[in-house]
Amino acid sequence: MKSASTVAAPAAWQRLLRGRHIAEQLQRRLDEWAPSLFGFTLLKIDPLSAALSLDKSRLLHSVQMGQVGVAEAELLGDATAMPFAPGSLDACLLAHVLDYSEHPHAILRETEVVLRDDGWLIITGFNPYSSAGLARLLPALRHRLPPWQRMLAPGRLEDWLKLLGFDVIKQDYLGLTGLFDFPLLGQWRRRFCPHYCPSLAAVYIIMARKRRYPLTPIRQLKPLPRALQPGMACQRE
Repeated sequence: MKSASTVAAPAAWQRLLRGRHIAEQLQRRLDEWAPSLFGFTLLKIDPLSAALSLDKSRLLHSVQMGQVGVAEAELLGDATAMPFAPGSLDACLLAHVLDYSEHPHAILRETEVVLRDDGWLIITGFNPYSSAGLARLLPALRHRLPPWQRMLAPGRLEDWLKLLGFDVIKQDYLGLTGLFDFPLLGQWRRRFCPHYCPSLAAVYIIMARKRRYPLTPIRQLKPLPRALQPGMACQRE
């Protein structure tokens, strides 16, 4: 029996449960968010990220990095020790990368290092407390989803991002089916789900921005002049 640490990330969206539908919905969100992104270099990690597009952004160049065992990538590397100089990337896309990693927090720390100040980070993942988590319990569907222990709840991920100095700019939540994608239901979901019931959604997509606030030294305070100078006070007789 394979342990959670030996499960490999899928090489294509079709190998995920409802993967084609999820990829289409995620691509729509990326098309909506992309115009606000600008810079030179976008990093996509692993095949699921490479299959998504940010062509509508103002990012000039994209690099596809595959981790060990991933074929057809422009370069191979470890997401916990990326072959990039600190502050050299403008944006990074992690499509379900954390779901299949033994060290998701280490990946986030490394991403924070290689991103420039005000750089963008886009993450997608499965919510363990949702229909995706329940589907993982079914033997027939288990191999088409990441291990339940590897799925990160969106609230937990947001806490990690804030600790690393990221601001969550945008977020959205998707289901495994298109049941809530009809016009009226879709508007209701996009308006209320992120605020009131994010834990019920199977898939989430979060866009965060790295923030660095320079430390301003405290201005040295000049000593206040004495209120009383010698000779100003006299004893009353």
